[in-house]
Amino acid sequence: MTHRGAWRRACAGTSAVVLSGGKSRRMGEPKAFLDLGGRMLIERVLDVVTDLFPETLLVTLDGIPFERFGLPVVPDCRPGAGALGGLWTGVSAAAYPRSFVVACDMPFLHPALIAHIVGRASGHDGAIPRGPDGLHPLHAVYEKRCAETLGRAIEAGALKLTDAIAGLDLAEIEEEELRRFDPSLHSLFNLNHPEDLERARRILGGAGATDHRPLGRD
Repeated sequence: MTHRGAWRRACAGTSAVVLSGGKSRRMGEPKAFLDLGGRMLIERVLDVVTDLFPETLLVTLDGIPFERFGLPVVPDCRPGAGALGGLWTGVSAAAYPRSFVVACDMPFLHPALIAHIVGRASGHDGAIPRGPDGLHPLHAVYEKRCAETLGRAIEAGALKLTDAIAGLDLAEIEEEELRRFDPSLHSLFNLNHPEDLERARRILGGAGATDHRPLGRD
């Protein structure tokens, strides 16, 4: 079996949820449609997840700009709850019993690492990477039953993702384990500020391998 076939097999029975909304206040414009090497950021995400997973959902505040991708678009049911609301919406709407949830501004996804994270979720409420900068709840796997806990956190007024998921049994994947699949950990890099886009361009061009600054975070 090819590597791709093995990755797809690992991801069977799992939905991909791409959080595509957000106000992008720090970036100053919608991040999903930023150009990186001739492709939009969200296209780079979709290239990976649509190849791995049997279902891909786009969760967004405004679905019209995303209809071009020909994928199911799910309106964010909790628009005032930030990324947590998008996470709850996607996990609740997914057709499969677990979801790989990822932000639309993570252009260097690694299919082998994603497949490993999905596998590590077995027997838990999900699985989450812990990089050198902490947990990455928007590059993680959640079982559908997590929606109840996430919903309660929203009702209680929690907006910080790490607080909302604290009560979940998520298998944490530590840095050493992550680097076995993605030595650079560029798959955990996301864009928040205009300078992050410049860094992404350096990474894409091969110059980012020596850039040791902390990864971008939401």
